[in-house]
Amino acid sequence: MQNPLAIADELIRLTAQVATERNLERLLGEIVASARRLTRAEGGQILVLDRSVRYLRCVVGQNDVVGASGPDLEPVPIYDSDARYNLRNASVFASVTGRVVNVPDIYRYSGFDFTAAYHQDRRTGYRTQSFVAVPLWSAERTTLGVLQLVNLRLTDDGEIGALPDEQVRFVTSFAAHAAVAISITRLFEENQRLIRQLDKEATELQEENQRLRREAETAPVSGIVGESPAIRQAIDLARRAASSPRVGVLLLGETGTGKDVFASAIHQMSQRAGKPFVVQNCAAVPETLLESELFGHRKGAFSGAVVDKKGLVQEADGGTLFLDEIGEMPLGLQAKILRLLEDGSVRRIGDTRAEKSDIRVVAATNADLPKKIANGSFREDLYYRLSVFPIRLPALRERPTDIPLLIEYFLMRASKANGRTTPFLTPRALDVLGRWHFPGNVRELRNVMERSLLLADEGERIDVKHLPPEISADVAIPSLLPEGKLDAIDLKEIVQQYEAQMIEKKLQEAGWNQSKAAKMLRISRRSLVDKLSRYAIRSPVSN
Repeated sequence: MQNPLAIADELIRLTAQVATERNLERLLGEIVASARRLTRAEGGQILVLDRSVRYLRCVVGQNDVVGASGPDLEPVPIYDSDARYNLRNASVFASVTGRVVNVPDIYRYSGFDFTAAYHQDRRTGYRTQSFVAVPLWSAERTTLGVLQLVNLRLTDDGEIGALPDEQVRFVTSFAAHAAVAISITRLFEENQRLIRQLDKEATELQEENQRLRREAETAPVSGIVGESPAIRQAIDLARRAASSPRVGVLLLGETGTGKDVFASAIHQMSQRAGKPFVVQNCAAVPETLLESELFGHRKGAFSGAVVDKKGLVQEADGGTLFLDEIGEMPLGLQAKILRLLEDGSVRRIGDTRAEKSDIRVVAATNADLPKKIANGSFREDLYYRLSVFPIRLPALRERPTDIPLLIEYFLMRASKANGRTTPFLTPRALDVLGRWHFPGNVRELRNVMERSLLLADEGERIDVKHLPPEISADVAIPSLLPEGKLDAIDLKEIVQQYEAQMIEKKLQEAGWNQSKAAKMLRISRRSLVDKLSRYAIRSPVSN
């Protein structure tokens, strides 16, 4: 028997290797070598159950005699032809039952089938005699495989025999180390597989988020029509403002640019979408009535106050309060609005206590607020509180490429409201509208389309004669589109024809310089390239 200190040293060394070595084959080789040193075995190997639990496969094999690697080089089937456990095989028996097989001589009757070892011995000239199979038990008390040892030399003079009883426990310890090593490696491999899977899923999720973000950035916003860079930038700012539930927004722009539409869109895109959206035009009512409308009053606060009344601020609790024409708000009320923005408190007329209201304030104006501050008609502190997130809305003349889209949108909406078929526009009318400067901006274009629809008979195309006189005065300008046979062309096709010819005209003016033409059209070069592909527009030089 080996010295107990030597055995302890082997076990300590193996324990350290199990904790640090990640190469399973190298680690199992060390375990087999340690077991062989302990038992002075000529050969040894470790067989591991595969993932299907149908075969024992050799992972590591060692033998002192060249050409003799042991009796089970081929995979050992766990089941026989009748789908029952192959218990005649000593290794399968050890792995299934969890018992140690200890045979002193395989050529004497042992109850096991060692046919494979006999064939191997005849082929190599090796003589296998004693055989030991120790099950590799996992922490879950399942067998992962077996540790095999052959030809254990019991004495210094080379006597070979079975494993002595006092050494079975030590060999079982080596087998336990092998089981732990296999379990750790499999766990490590599974963790690596899961990490790769998680990395893949995280990448896919990130790509999906980016795709959704791109779609969200380009998706149409209810009521806002346009593809020009100017309007897309305003829409992007509106989305960013909507992402914060409390930040105040100040919409700036000329009359008719759609500030009310943007205010509603910010509300709909925010977390407050399910709550009230309350609108008050600050220039529409006198100061005394405006204060009552906004903040409410108590019964008896003034003549005619016969009941308590909630103000619009309280009505908008949890939602959004849109203050249109904030630049026209009386100076006396501005202090109350400032307090509302600072701490969310409001006090009704005739009340002695303040109430809290959770609202987002979106304000809008076409006035020059810095100028009003200078002449003392607007509070500077309120201006800075309102303009935490300013958004300037472009005038329609700054986004001419959006005019055809807006025409189509307004005509379709007006036709539906009046129960009529959406009419066509003549190329001449579309061309004249495209040249008009629209001082009233989008609101003016909407009114023009609604008026033109009513002036045109059912089935009649909208022509210059249906447009307001100030616009139709521009009729002398020749149309870019030929009259031709347009009876079968709908509004969308006319718009596309107009856009294609306008793009080609600007390219000609720019000498077919795409960057210059895009600047003239006030669109990005990428958008221009996409449209060139869509309309099959080619430079004469490239044809």
